Amino acid sequence: MPPVLGPAPSPSCAPSPPLLHPRAAAGAGCLRFASSAASAGGGGKEAGVPARESVELLGIPGVGPRNLRKLVDGGLRDLARLKQLYTDKPVGGSAEKMVQFLQSSVGIIHKSHAESITSFVKDSVVGELKDKSEVPIMQATRDKRITFCVEGNISVGKSTFLQKIANETVELRDLVEIVPEPVSKWQDVGPDHFNILGAFYAEPQRYAYTFQNYVFVTRIMQEKESCGGIKPLRLVERSIFSDRMVFVRAVHEANWLNGMELSIYDSWFDPVLSSLPGLIPDGFIYLRATPDTCHKRMMLRSRAEEGSVTLQYLRDLHEKHECWLLPSEHGNHRLLSASQLPCSIDNSLHPDIKDRVFYLKGSHMHSSIQKVPALVLDCEPNIDFSRDVEAKRKYALQVAKFFEFVKKLKEASPDQNIVTKDKKQQILLPHSGGLFLQDGSPLSESSLKQLTF
Repeated sequence: MPPVLGPAPSPSCAPSPPLLHPRAAAGAGCLRFASSAASAGGGGKEAGVPARESVELLGIPGVGPRNLRKLVDGGLRDLARLKQLYTDKPVGGSAEKMVQFLQSSVGIIHKSHAESITSFVKDSVVGELKDKSEVPIMQATRDKRITFCVEGNISVGKSTFLQKIANETVELRDLVEIVPEPVSKWQDVGPDHFNILGAFYAEPQRYAYTFQNYVFVTRIMQEKESCGGIKPLRLVERSIFSDRMVFVRAVHEANWLNGMELSIYDSWFDPVLSSLPGLIPDGFIYLRATPDTCHKRMMLRSRAEEGSVTLQYLRDLHEKHECWLLPSEHGNHRLLSASQLPCSIDNSLHPDIKDRVFYLKGSHMHSSIQKVPALVLDCEPNIDFSRDVEAKRKYALQVAKFFEFVKKLKEASPDQNIVTKDKKQQILLPHSGGLFLQDGSPLSESSLKQLTF
């Protein structure tokens, strides 16, 4: 059935102009003004009808058709000129002088009208000045803020880490803003409430690309939503880098995502990253546990969508995390134990994290995160953080020390960070890489041979 249309507006009745202030109710005045002007001589300049920008002054409290004519005749035909009058001499930001000027020079008869106009103009000017003064402060706060992405296998304990350690410890709770993985968005898409996470696990060969595509979109949404925070440390659960280097790789190798879909995914990766540099973290926190441990925890939490996730899939994801974050020198990707990480990687590191920090580097690594530090935390033990306060504090202290370390790095070389984020980047699939010290020298082969799982 075609829509029912109302009667067409009368040609002699101009539409009400947009109002500039919620307190204004000048629409009827605008209509009366337009009608009287039209009847006086058919409209146009000959009839004395102000320009469109002048008519919009009717949205200011105290401005009716008569006062509008006086403002226009006095050269104040738009809000910009009223604001300039308020800030320039002879008014010079004085509300009292502005009221006097409007009455004596412009001819506004009623003082209450002049005061209403002045109040509106003053609020507009003050609001603009406040916005301008806050922008550099907010930008400086964002520039100084540190972002860590918390990475790890399915069910390694990321949510527990963020809730129990980052959010409940004295060392971190006032320091940290937590950005959890947007699982709820994946489980409830659109007005029809599609569960794309469940669809992917049920039919991965059908929904792998669709799911990874939507995951990417939700990461962008999260970045835009959380980029304005003021807390000095932002902890983001996973990243677009683990999406690409772990999960997209996994579905591609399983033939659930074909070459064309992978090329499409990669084609927007760099342009989006260039436009949203906040997606590039200052460091990574890698929560590390064996696939068997992750599988047991996954069975305990019993998330409905994960019923079809196999131990082998977790092993594949674990291997890809290791290849990405802890590659060996010759492509022989050993599974490192967190208790066997090399010591003395950086003399400036606090003793509590001295043997747990690596610098990401290798031909497989995206250029924007080359030499970005990563803290590796051993999450193999099953710890009840609601009871074991000492263990919770130990993890929190390690994160706090890592934050201080990365903060000093960022303050020491801010220009280097900017160059890294702005330069041309290219996605490369992992095929070789190595562990590097801060000075750029590779970890020796003899040291690597000792790193057995």
